[in-house]
Amino acid sequence: MNKRTKTNTVKAKSVKAVHPKSSTMGRPARLSRQVVLEKSIELLDKGSVDTFALAKVARELDTVSMALYNYFPSRADLLKAVADHISLQFKMPRANPNWTWQEKLRAWLWAFKKHAERYPVIFKVMGIDGQTSAGWLRVTMTVGKTLQEQGMEGRALAVNTWLFCSNAVALVMAELMADFRAPFALAHLDELDPHEQNFLFMLRQHHAEISSKDILEEGFNQLIRNLEFELQQGTGAKKSKRRKA
Repeated sequence: MNKRTKTNTVKAKSVKAVHPKSSTMGRPARLSRQVVLEKSIELLDKGSVDTFALAKVARELDTVSMALYNYFPSRADLLKAVADHISLQFKMPRANPNWTWQEKLRAWLWAFKKHAERYPVIFKVMGIDGQTSAGWLRVTMTVGKTLQEQGMEGRALAVNTWLFCSNAVALVMAELMADFRAPFALAHLDELDPHEQNFLFMLRQHHAEISSKDILEEGFNQLIRNLEFELQQGTGAKKSKRRKA
């Protein structure tokens, strides 16, 4: 092969290596629904829902906002998908046929704590703009169904399911997101009156011996005891009505 032939061959290979741009040039090949969800969760972990925007997600993925519309028509749809995706990862322990209803709900509480540790962003997306996500509603179904099986119904069922889940969220969030028993929690103690400082110092001496697990166990037990009381009250009220009838 002479020099001229070799040159022509190299040129031919160079031309062959240049591919025409595809019709999806605005969307990198690596982009997918799952990738967008994962990047959104990452951004929400770092920032607030209020500052979350499709443009930010697109910038982090090195693409344009329009490319994301292939998967999510709007910011609201993306946030809803994030909430549902995270909620779907919630797993209850394998049910034990010998469990009491108390043991079942206690298992739900610890499963939620474990889930929140893995996905702390759930606290930000379980309810957005006053609307509870469908995913979180599915997670709470275990609580409502369990209480219904114990004979709770109507208004009492609605109120106690809501209170149980809301208090569980508040308790777990307080333990995972902020340690109010840590020394730095009293950084502004000197701004209080002397008698207030003395009272808090009195409590502080016990904080060192209280673990997060201790707090959660006691908190969960109180939630269960509240339901036991409500169920007993409901049973008593039904018996009273039957006697009057």
